[in-house]
Amino acid sequence: MRFFSVEEASRLVPLLTKTFGRVRPWVERVQKLAEVLDGPEAPPDTAEVRSFREERDELLERIRGELGPLQEMGLEIKGADGLVDFHARRGEEPVYLCWRFGENAVAHWHDLKAGFSGRRPIDSPDDFEPTYLS
Repeated sequence: MRFFSVEEASRLVPLLTKTFGRVRPWVERVQKLAEVLDGPEAPPDTAEVRSFREERDELLERIRGELGPLQEMGLEIKGADGLVDFHARRGEEPVYLCWRFGENAVAHWHDLKAGFSGRRPIDSPDDFEPTYLS
């Protein structure tokens, strides 16, 4: 598992911004299709419905194709609309550095169990050091 420093994580922000800029419209479309296909008034199985399912499945595959390489780099995608956590260490404590689409740098962190609602600003980037484990 890779642990990122704040600097290393922030260097990935341009890539993340570009990737999620592509992915976010697909995610939005998948959500709209899901409302139609899985909603309380789901339409009967017709050619149009099958077309919607095919479109949804194709978009999901494209999303996986874009986000898969980020996961292979050791990033945790918490939201396909642009929420990413990076494993980090704050002293001896494992934590997440946190980035959300639209932010210019990685400027927040949170405990492993706290999630997005527990985000705190990074006061000193030097508190977070990279470590490499096999």
